[in-house]
Amino acid sequence: MTLDEMLENASTLQQSGAVEAAERAYLLAISHFPDSAEARYRRGLLHLAESRAATAAILFRQALALAPSPRFYLSLGAALELDGQAQAAAAAYRVAVTATPDFVEAKFGLGRCQQMMGQIEAAIVTYQDVLAARPDSSAVWFNLGMALYALHRPADAARAFRAAVTSAPDNAEAWVNLAFMLERADQPEAALAACEEARAAGVNRPTLLVNQASALRALGRFEAALAVCSEALREAPGEAAAYATLTATLSDMGHHDRAIAAADLALEHHPDPAPADRAGLARIVGNKGLALLYLGRLEEAIVTLREAVAANPADADIAVNLGLALLSSGTHMREGFALFERRREQGATAPRGFSEAFWQGEDIAGRTILLHAEEGFGDTLQFVRYAPLVAARGARVILEVPPPLVRLCAGLPGVTQVVATGAALPAFDCHCPLLSLPHVFGTTLETIPAAIPYLAADPALVREWATRLPPGPGLRVGLVWAGHAQAQRAYAHRVDPRRSLPLAALAPLGAVPGIAFVSLQKGPPANELAHPPFTINDPMAEVRDFADTAALIAGLDLVISVDTAVAHLAGALGKPVWMLSRFDACWRWLRARSDSPWYPTLRVYRQPSPGEWAPAIATLTADLARLARQSADATARAA
Repeated sequence: MTLDEMLENASTLQQSGAVEAAERAYLLAISHFPDSAEARYRRGLLHLAESRAATAAILFRQALALAPSPRFYLSLGAALELDGQAQAAAAAYRVAVTATPDFVEAKFGLGRCQQMMGQIEAAIVTYQDVLAARPDSSAVWFNLGMALYALHRPADAARAFRAAVTSAPDNAEAWVNLAFMLERADQPEAALAACEEARAAGVNRPTLLVNQASALRALGRFEAALAVCSEALREAPGEAAAYATLTATLSDMGHHDRAIAAADLALEHHPDPAPADRAGLARIVGNKGLALLYLGRLEEAIVTLREAVAANPADADIAVNLGLALLSSGTHMREGFALFERRREQGATAPRGFSEAFWQGEDIAGRTILLHAEEGFGDTLQFVRYAPLVAARGARVILEVPPPLVRLCAGLPGVTQVVATGAALPAFDCHCPLLSLPHVFGTTLETIPAAIPYLAADPALVREWATRLPPGPGLRVGLVWAGHAQAQRAYAHRVDPRRSLPLAALAPLGAVPGIAFVSLQKGPPANELAHPPFTINDPMAEVRDFADTAALIAGLDLVISVDTAVAHLAGALGKPVWMLSRFDACWRWLRARSDSPWYPTLRVYRQPSPGEWAPAIATLTADLARLARQSADATARAA
């Protein structure tokens, strides 16, 4: 029998599932033809197919010693990769690619190994090279998506997974990841559509249902999200990710006690979780911690969130939530800001992709730094206070902020240039997001830079807007009763109903004599002024940006606002500001305090329980009446 005949017989046995007989046939071929590299190679393929990676690698090396071949190196790489030896596998793949530059299978293997070794940027380049030759490879698009997500680029990852399902509509994992990435990129409508597409394509997995529920939750469709969670748990009763979404949704609905009960029930079902369940269970523990935080049980929340972080240190969401809880305490601010830095791993904030260094507090004298806004107007207004401190270290400071803040921030001390977000940037040596500056400066409760004012209204604008304000006597009080829903930012969209209130809820203020109220409200809630509960002057139609709003505030005696950017603006201007805060207040307002170390002129009026505005408004109204009487008495004495 010839070598070819012996190998054909062994291959036939292998294909029929007779593995032991095929093994004997290959051994027979090797004994008759000891110099045959092909015989050892074929036996190696048998071992590789049976996941016997170590023995397969030995056989491939024996084959290579007899006859070096790119395909032998390819299989050696596959065996080493399966055995977890990524570096050695990459070396084998590289030899194959060097010998045959268009060997796309070896390039794909090299990319996988680069990804395994944490060389993500290199892996992306390799995958893109493979896709140039094989643009319809669903597997390569899938791996590219995973690599992009590892760099916290969920929107780009979603595009890769979309290409993967376009090439292979039955690629269930790609569908699941597509929906997940879209939700992580704050595109819940698109995520929901992807789930529906996947189910139409025949994909029916509990994890896909979890993604659907997460998208519904992000859209505020809580009842529908609960229903889909229930469906997922019927299909897979132990699905930890479904419980995680269930607990988060219950908290979003204000059912924090039910969220805690659901979390405890899920944890009872997983006393000794398998590795595959641990990430989901850590998320459940983290959600329980958030529910405790929302209920005002801060110390319990911190302990629980620490347990969640310990269970899955890689989960950036849990780490950030622990950071925010620590910041709320006011006593662990350094640790809290350090954990808050992991927000860049969450994906909702797209990485800027700057080649310039990220400034982390090193000597910066004589260098140019770009300080850039990252999230909402309020965050920007709060943290631009650090720009003069950076300039004081000898840096030339360029500040990038959203267009409505450019004119206002142009007068910030120490800032050389202010650029609108989206405009061309001048050259700079390093950069830092504004929200990272508290961490860079090691901020504690005692070292918060609170020299007020650090922003100022343009005097010319102040004179211009003074003509639009109601005449005295009496107090001029600005009002803001609602935030911006920000449908494009899922978290902000969920929080807004809890921080905002209808204008009618402020009706008790109208009974206070000696007050001229001025609206500072923008956006759809301003439409409520069509039928106000009391007389309110409304000059906001002509307001172009925050510089105009600052000029209006300069002519007021007091600002009353819910937790919005206007509260930050008034505080930064040094204007007295009374802020109505939801029960589960933002971390920056701390807990159980009526003052703010960030804004010495700010007073906090808190809901005594979730959703209960009336007591806070009653207290604020009584204080306003007292202030109005004091103002009237002072005016009378002056006369």
